[in-house]
Amino acid sequence: MRDDYDVIVIGAGPAGSAAAAAASARGLTVLVMEEHAEIGQPLACAEGLSRSTIKGYLEIRPEWISQGLSGSIIRGPDGREFTMEYPEVGWILDRKVFDPALAKIAESKGATIKKSTKAIGIEKNEVIVKENGKGMSYFFKYLIGADGVVSKVGRWMGLDTRMKPSEIEICAEYRLKNINVKSGYAYLIFGNEYAPGGYAWIFPKSMNSANVGLGISPLRTKEKPKTLLDRWVEKEFPDAKIEERIFGAVPAKTLKTFSGNNFCLVGDAARFTDPLSGGGIANGIKSGAIAGRNAADIIRGRKNNLQAEMRAAVLDEVVWHKRVQDVYSKLDDRDLQKIFDIGERIFRGKTVTDINTQHLVRQILLASPHLLGLGFRLLL
Repeated sequence: MRDDYDVIVIGAGPAGSAAAAAASARGLTVLVMEEHAEIGQPLACAEGLSRSTIKGYLEIRPEWISQGLSGSIIRGPDGREFTMEYPEVGWILDRKVFDPALAKIAESKGATIKKSTKAIGIEKNEVIVKENGKGMSYFFKYLIGADGVVSKVGRWMGLDTRMKPSEIEICAEYRLKNINVKSGYAYLIFGNEYAPGGYAWIFPKSMNSANVGLGISPLRTKEKPKTLLDRWVEKEFPDAKIEERIFGAVPAKTLKTFSGNNFCLVGDAARFTDPLSGGGIANGIKSGAIAGRNAADIIRGRKNNLQAEMRAAVLDEVVWHKRVQDVYSKLDDRDLQKIFDIGERIFRGKTVTDINTQHLVRQILLASPHLLGLGFRLLL
């Protein structure tokens, strides 16, 4: 059996659903394939989303939110903390509600969504799948790969998607309950005791539950992230109960190219995850929407703005943050404490409405002469 569509999207996460909604809204026939039986599960995310990163692309609905955020609590290597007030900075989402809701929006625009449908190969413009145990073929004019960090679509379409150890960050996270946290604030924790080459987080879901995790560079430690997480949780939350365990990897490398004549990768599949924060929801939605709306012009033989739009909305910042992350991953606790002290002077007792990453990096480097050699290219 076979079926034909203008656009096939592989993966029904936020990036895939955004692509499907945008393409369907422009009159294209769209099929979304999701290999899992339920959209949004299994969960592989800390669920944080900042308002500024998604502005203009998606209005966040109250029913998608577990907890609104009013700022961050920053902890340095010496254990001291300060609070950065940032009213309505963002949210901790409920991805098990959020992801299916985005898929429903795509369906409302006209997209067809097939769950338990796993792509197993691509031949020319044909996707070969196993759908509920049966072999099927679906034909496309344009293909959008939204199948996550372990994407096979890019490889099937001839792209080099390999990653070295220096180009990934390894993460471990628990959903904890029976804990006590300040619910309106995301905790960001720095220091090699917690997360060598990365950082740790506490993202509150309520006053007594949170996503607690860390991301590390595998080049900075031989310890497994689970070992580091277990040690931290036992010390900080001795009475906690683990509701869910999440392990995975975050790409910290951009691809040389993310598209071809009849296809495009989006979200984590395109390595559009922010290499500094590890966040991928916003860039997934933005890149998906850009790919979906440009697919119509590509199919209809019109001039498209795919590359320019993707660069302006997503890729330029990803490249910049990768450069920052390259420097950050080499810092020791002395450097991290110095950065914490600078941040405390800048943010403690103040209400923030915007953070300019480039301006902040420059202040840190200028205040830390021994970092200038390491960070010289960031100043250019």
